[in-house]
Amino acid sequence: MSQTVCLLVDDEPAIRAYLRAILEKHDIRCLEAGSATEAMKTVTNLSGSLDLVVTDVVMPGDMNGVDLAHWLAASYPRVGVILITGYAAEEQVKRASNTFRLIQKPFAADRIWDAVRQATGLSRVVDAK
Repeated sequence: MSQTVCLLVDDEPAIRAYLRAILEKHDIRCLEAGSATEAMKTVTNLSGSLDLVVTDVVMPGDMNGVDLAHWLAASYPRVGVILITGYAAEEQVKRASNTFRLIQKPFAADRIWDAVRQATGLSRVVDAK
């Protein structure tokens, strides 16, 4: 079984580091992007070797996490998408939650891991290293 690859997209390095720490404990290889535009370039360059994207909804730039999620669903439907947000009341977020997994900030490690398992079909749990 090949290693699961996840792209973490958030403009806050501390959030990406927290997510990376959670996922790497479960033997998931993590890549990072600080914006949706950077994420699109990374996904395109990976040529299909990506399993999951965890993206913040609100980010600077022309594209937010919901836009990125819809682009992924249309262009790379095999890639799982998890949205994270501190702004669950926004209408765009409410609509996105009907299509994509949505996790409200702040979140606990087990909440992220549960969503990752559901999005990727992973059932194994690797002990923390």
